[in-house]
Amino acid sequence: MRLYVAGRLNYDTVVQVDRLLERGRKYVGRVLTEGFGGTGANIAIAAARAGAREVRLLAAVGEDLAERAIAFLRSEGVDTRHVAVLKGASGRAIILVDSSGESTIVTLPGVNNMLSLEHVPRDVGEVDGVVVANVPLDVAKSIVVQTTSTQAVFMDPGASWNPFELAKEVQGECFVLPNKREFDHHANSASFSRRCITIVKMGSQGAIAYIYTKRKVIAVSSLPVEKLGIRIASTSGCGDVFTGVFSVIYLESKSLEKALLYATIAAGLKTAKPLSFDSPRRVELEEAVEELSKHVSLYESSL
Repeated sequence: MRLYVAGRLNYDTVVQVDRLLERGRKYVGRVLTEGFGGTGANIAIAAARAGAREVRLLAAVGEDLAERAIAFLRSEGVDTRHVAVLKGASGRAIILVDSSGESTIVTLPGVNNMLSLEHVPRDVGEVDGVVVANVPLDVAKSIVVQTTSTQAVFMDPGASWNPFELAKEVQGECFVLPNKREFDHHANSASFSRRCITIVKMGSQGAIAYIYTKRKVIAVSSLPVEKLGIRIASTSGCGDVFTGVFSVIYLESKSLEKALLYATIAAGLKTAKPLSFDSPRRVELEEAVEELSKHVSLYESSL
């Protein structure tokens, strides 16, 4: 199974702070760790670790970190043929983690915003599925219009653009994976579409899948990590891991329920790791599903 991922590539600095952030206050922090991240890289690595045979990443990196970034991605099994090396500073993210593990993120986009139509390759039709994350809208549209009726498209752009605006361009299966805030915003827009299966990621409250064409809803509870004795290191990247694992498992099995279960458990396991890309590998994930699936509930109802 082959997957194409388009999104940002950053270098993350994870800083521990001792309390919840409040406006106008000063805080003393300590650097926990540093490493590569960004939504595109996180999803691509999660997909590769989850068992995708090939994962091609479209992203941009500055000359300052290009050699290290490309070597790292390749070590994770990610195909970097479409990672553009551009003049300028690489994207960076400062991830502030409080004592409960909740993350607040400040992003410096760098060359991520320089990704343009000239960087979009013409091999999108060669893969089984396409994940379009937080690339510029014109780049996203150029990718989506290349897809065919045999390919699944997964859109997770965050706040970068409205994924429902591109729903009409998708010929095959279509999925949108926003968080709760993004979904509430888009659901009230004129461009909201019921064309795609929409999976709302709600962190500790689980996720809800809306299958509008079948008038069906599937709700999945989150993995109760604290009750299971898992210490939360950082929630950063959990949504990216969910998207990456969901995409792979769905393309393999064509089972929405199985993909939701695996993605939920993978995202829960990721909370124990401070770096945003650090998703479980397939062997670890399979073992966790066998052991922990009894702690995750799926409910189906009608719209």
